[in-house]
Order: sequence, then C-alpha cells, then structure tokens
Amino acid sequence: MRIREPWPSARTRQRRREFAAVFDGVPGGGLGDGLEIGGGDGFLASLVAAHCRSFVTTDPYRPRLADGSGAQGSLVRRLVCDAAILPFADASFDFIFSSSVLEHIRERGVVYREMRRCLRPGGLMLHIMPSRTWKLLQLLFYYPHLVVGGLDLLLDRLTRPAAKPEAKALVTDRWSDKRGLSLRAILQGIVPRPHGEYPGHVAEWRGFGADAWARELAAAGLTVQRIVLLPLYSGYGFGFERLRRLGERWHLSSHNAFVVTAEATPPPALAWFEGAPRALAAAAGPQKVRA
Repeated sequence: MRIREPWPSARTRQRRREFAAVFDGVPGGGLGDGLEIGGGDGFLASLVAAHCRSFVTTDPYRPRLADGSGAQGSLVRRLVCDAAILPFADASFDFIFSSSVLEHIRERGVVYREMRRCLRPGGLMLHIMPSRTWKLLQLLFYYPHLVVGGLDLLLDRLTRPAAKPEAKALVTDRWSDKRGLSLRAILQGIVPRPHGEYPGHVAEWRGFGADAWARELAAAGLTVQRIVLLPLYSGYGFGFERLRRLGERWHLSSHNAFVVTAEATPPPALAWFEGAPRALAAAAGPQKVRA
C-alpha cells in the first residue's frame, strides 16, 4: 500500500512522455550513428537506439551500465568513460544525446568541446536540461516528498505481503531506477541540496534558465537550432494531473530539449524536430523562454 505511485514507474512514464515530445517525428534509424553521454540506467538508450543506425551509451560508473539488455540490446554498445575524454576519433557520430546530465558536470566547457570534436559535419546534438520551473518545483515539493516518502515507507513495512516471484517486465521498465527511499536517506536529507554542480540554489535557478543554457552552448561555439519545451512534472512522483495540464497551457516545462549543431546552417535532420509539440525557433527561444 502506498500514498503515491512508486517513483520508478512514475519516472518511467515521465521519461516516455519526454521522449515522445522530442522523437515522435524521427524515423527509425534516421539519426545515423549515435552517442549518449551519461546513459545511467539505460532506459533512454533503449528508446533512442531505435532511431539510430548504431548507438553507444557511455557513463563514468560501471555498475549503472552493467544492468540490462533486451529489445535494443543488439544496437546498444555500453562503454565506461569520462565525458571530458571521449575515446572516439574525430567526427565519429551523426547524433549526440544527453538527458539531465550536463548540470552534473562542473567543467562543461571541456565536455562541449569533446562532443563537438566527435560530431560529424551536418550532425546534431540533443541535450535535455532542467528548467527554472523544475528547480522551483524541486524546492516547493521537497518537504511534502519527505513526509509522504516516510509514510509510504511505513505503510510498505506494515502491509508488505509475502514475497512472490517477480513478474517478467519489459526491459525499459526493468532498467528504471531501483533505489528506494530509506529512513536513512530521509534523515540525511532534511535540508535540500543543490541538484547539480552549482554552489547554491540561487545559482542553480539562474543557471537552469533556457536563456542561460543557450548562452552557455553559444559560448562553446555551438548553435542552438531549436528549443522544445517538455512536459511538466514535480520530479517526486506527485500526479496533480489537472495542475500539470494547466501549467503546460501556460508554457511551463520541467525540462527543455536543446537541438544543437556545430555549424550555423541547419542540417536536414532538423526537420524531424520542427514538428515537436511546443517547439520554439532558436531565434525566439533563448531571449524569450524563461522556464
């Protein structure tokens, strides 16, 4: 028995919605040879790989990449490496992808240069980054999350049935984050910490703005061709579906997807992302989007 939906399944649904908002117009195999930075549990790799001819997912931590194989297993190659020292030749990939990763990297300029080096002429990158709206929701729902998490933990222990054999799940669901909310984690997290590599919450809120991300990418010599506002959610598994739909009508998004190139000329593949819901032309996006 739980008060709210378990985080792994809520996170799976959120990621599927984000993925659909960006990739629904992309044909299978259309993105060529792909690379993922910070693949983590492999969930998104299993989805993005279907749109690439070949796909390499990387992460600095071997235990996270060691888990899972399946429907897209023949397409996905897993590699442990540092994003600041990518072990690939120049111009190795047509498509480079990351999701909720770059905010956790302190020296992002080095990583941008490495990704640019590995990108082929006419290729593109797609980076999903948190927004200022997400940052505000992280702080607003932090203490409700602790309270509800503690109650869920207590109810689980009081009502947990006898162990049964685990039902076979789809690979992408099995790759979801398995970490539970423990009492120790609750006690250690009384005060919220910055989410990424920022000195504090104010700096993080400023840095998570779409305009701030766009300036950072431009400073690295990259061109933001398009910004896609992604679905709204709390980040803690709270549903609030009516509020979510209302917020999305007001153009609030928890994450933004930045479609980026190394050249100013838009590549042909950019057309696949132009039909994405709530997509903004780059000329208007960095100046006007504040999420």
